[in-house]
Amino acid sequence: MVMEFKTVGRDRLARELLKLGPITASDLAEALGISAVAVRKHLEDMNEKNLVKSHEIAPFGPSKPKGRGRPARVYSLTSQGRDFFENQYQSLAQDAVLFIKQNYGSKAVKDFARSRANEMLNKYSLMINKSKDINSKVEVLAQSLTKDGFAATADKGSGPTQTIQLCQHNCPIAHVAEEHPEFCDAELDAFNKLLGVNVTRLSTIATGGNICTSLVSTMPKNAVSSAQQYKESK
Repeated sequence: MVMEFKTVGRDRLARELLKLGPITASDLAEALGISAVAVRKHLEDMNEKNLVKSHEIAPFGPSKPKGRGRPARVYSLTSQGRDFFENQYQSLAQDAVLFIKQNYGSKAVKDFARSRANEMLNKYSLMINKSKDINSKVEVLAQSLTKDGFAATADKGSGPTQTIQLCQHNCPIAHVAEEHPEFCDAELDAFNKLLGVNVTRLSTIATGGNICTSLVSTMPKNAVSSAQQYKESK
């Protein structure tokens, strides 16, 4: 198992799958700048070892319109493949955060988590602020998160509550967040500030969920606050 991502080709391929999520072999070859034949060979070998899996349609994210003929299969890392690839980098991150906690205390870990979340705020805010409505803002946030390896999707709100479901199908720091929930808390706080509405976290990969799921309210915070005050006064 230790050798499966040892070659440069497979290492790069795994990085792209982790970053882009479900993707066809031809699109993956284009992203990597190598031949589709080489990509398919790597994918076949990795599929036999349960490191990747293929689907007729993408299990999440936007799907391309169907054309003529048999649709191209899309590939994604399995949990086994994702864990192996991520663990190479997360073990160092876990050690670093543990060092901070042991030498400087829990407050230093929280400060570090907030600092990381502030970087997200600064990085995403310019593009998100250009969006005029909350649906567009969440879509831009999902696209930005996907570029950073979170494989995020956004489902527009429906029904009486009009909430939007923001899902992160991958978490590059999941194993760190398992031990230090401050990172999940800081990320959620950043989402609230970026979108300017109430965001509620339903599940996280760090706490055992298959995906990180957040419900995004389409009502401004002041509207929610006014409704709550009215309810409490009755």
